[in-house]
Amino acid sequence: MKCEVCGKEEAVIFQAHTGRSLCKECFFNDIKKRVAEEAKKQGITEARKVLLAVSGGKDSLVLVDTLSSLISPSKIVAFNIVEGISGYNRKEQADKLASYMKGLGVELISTSFKKDVGFTLDEMVNSSNAKGLNVSPCTFCGGFRRKLINNAGKLAGADLVATGHNLDDEVQTIMINLIRGDLTRLVRIGDSPMKVSENFVTRVKPLRKIYEWETTMYAYLKGYSFQEVECPHIITRPTLRAKVRELMYSLEEQRPGTLLNIIDEFDKVSESIRSSSKFEELPRCEICGDPTSYGRKICKNCELLIRSGLLPQYQKYLPMS
Repeated sequence: MKCEVCGKEEAVIFQAHTGRSLCKECFFNDIKKRVAEEAKKQGITEARKVLLAVSGGKDSLVLVDTLSSLISPSKIVAFNIVEGISGYNRKEQADKLASYMKGLGVELISTSFKKDVGFTLDEMVNSSNAKGLNVSPCTFCGGFRRKLINNAGKLAGADLVATGHNLDDEVQTIMINLIRGDLTRLVRIGDSPMKVSENFVTRVKPLRKIYEWETTMYAYLKGYSFQEVECPHIITRPTLRAKVRELMYSLEEQRPGTLLNIIDEFDKVSESIRSSSKFEELPRCEICGDPTSYGRKICKNCELLIRSGLLPQYQKYLPMS
């Protein structure tokens, strides 16, 4: 079958949400066009410097590839974190990532939980389990990754921090916050950047309208070698996100385009609410100085470390007021 866009090359991809069969180059062009639309909307094309959070997985490789074709690589700084997960953070993958960035002319800086937090993710999880706390490893990982990424953005002098969250990730986040009734977090999700603290570098998601299967195929057809091993903590302890993901995939299979429809409609509602709302500056954590939620004296990251017995000197902050 010939590509339904160029009519010349053989089709290798079928986009269920558009009903089109595409050749490799037309597929690449389609992804880049959609990323470019989001990048312009989010202010990436006008930024002086953008920090890209990269892991070596398919999404972060597609993020760098597409953005480096839109803006000068000299305006991009890639940032990688080694969480400290046994059997997952592999040296060979980090070496491939460094080689890939060098080939694109993109600067790469790296750090680890152990270096910047004082504990590996495995150490946090083990201490938490020893205390009998019912805390998901993803709660530790997500919180501290956001902290380190924001700090790196500030140190790099970046106008924006871009992450590789794809359409599947974004819709799952919307649904999770709806289930939890977390309206404060919910309205901060949207297609235009929103800043609720001067201590935050504004975060953007250029891949937020690209399906996960599309980032997988893009990386595969480009010949990239990316980390395919799933985090062992996700396998051993499925999260609410994993359960929501299964539901979203089932809906998308029955009606292709469902995820795009959800995010398009959500963006309209979110923009309406945000345009008529005022958000006060977030308070600062009394321990680390990072922004924390309204009504809290310390941030969730510090609270988790205290409750896990890793910061016993700050026990006085519990119970929190």
